[in-house]
Amino acid sequence: MATQTMPAISIDVNMFWQIINFFVLIVVFNKYFKKPLGRIIKERREKISGDLEEAKKNKEIAEAEVEKAKVILREAKDEAHKIITTAEKKADERREEIIKSATFQRDKILKSAEIEVEKMKEKARKDIKEEMQKIAVQLAEKLVNEKLDSKKGSALIDNFIDEMGDA
Repeated sequence: MATQTMPAISIDVNMFWQIINFFVLIVVFNKYFKKPLGRIIKERREKISGDLEEAKKNKEIAEAEVEKAKVILREAKDEAHKIITTAEKKADERREEIIKSATFQRDKILKSAEIEVEKMKEKARKDIKEEMQKIAVQLAEKLVNEKLDSKKGSALIDNFIDEMGDA
C-alpha cells in the first residue's frame, strides 16, 4: 500500500472561485452601490448634523424663554407684593380714618348728651325752685291765716321740711 501524503499547502479550486467572486462582488459594489450609498450616508449625516444644530438652537431658545419666564414671574410676584402692601396700607389708613371718625362722633354725641343733661338739670333746678317758692308762699299764707301758736307753727315747719325732702 502506498501511503498518501498531504501537501503542506494545498489550494482548493472552490476557494479560488470564492476569492474571485469576492473580488467581483467588491468591484460591482464599488461601481453600482458605493456612490449612492455614500450619497445617502452623507445626506443622512448632514440631516442629523442639521437636526442637532437645530435642537441646540431650540434648546438655547428654550433656556432663554425659561429665563424670561422666570424674570416675568419674579416681576409679577414683586408687583403682587406691592399691590398687597399698598392694599394693606390703604386698609390701615381707612381703619384709622373710620376709628377717628367714630371717636369724633362718639365725642360729639357725649358732648351733646352732657349739654342735654345740663339743660335738664337746669330745668329741674328751675322747676324745684319754682315749686319751693309756691310752697313757701303757701306756708306763709297758712301761718298768717291760722294765727298759729308756737306748737302748731313748729309742726307746720316740720311738715314743710318733710314735703321738701320728698320733692
